[in-house]
Amino acid sequence: MKTFQQTRGTSLGDVYRTGVTTPQLLRAIAAAVSVAAGFALVLLAVAVNRFLAEQGLGSPGQVIALRLLGIALFAVGVSFWPALGGKRIRRGLLFYSALATLYLATLMLATMVGIGTWPSPLLVIGAAGHGIATCVFAWAWLRR
Repeated sequence: MKTFQQTRGTSLGDVYRTGVTTPQLLRAIAAAVSVAAGFALVLLAVAVNRFLAEQGLGSPGQVIALRLLGIALFAVGVSFWPALGGKRIRRGLLFYSALATLYLATLMLATMVGIGTWPSPLLVIGAAGHGIATCVFAWAWLRR
């Protein structure tokens, strides 16, 4: 069984002849489903929240949680993408932290549009925490 690192310099025909193992195929399918589900959940968080509200379970704050869940699903799919190789866990955590920081910082800036308004302290803490985690994971990624 050849790994991606061994087949990097070969053609697509060589990779086709060597075959794809069942675990690689299952990992690729799971990664694709996770990326698609995460992307859909980020885009359709409002629609999912409306569905939950009709069932008596929705609240406005859940849109933020649903989008963060979509970002997490997307990061899981990216971390298990078979063609990327390397440290999967670090890559997934770095990807999630960076996207969560970007999303929470965007929310924080959006709430500061009015005069004299300041975002929720939990939003500031969440954005700062994810920003610190992004720096730590980026440092670990660059040290490898």
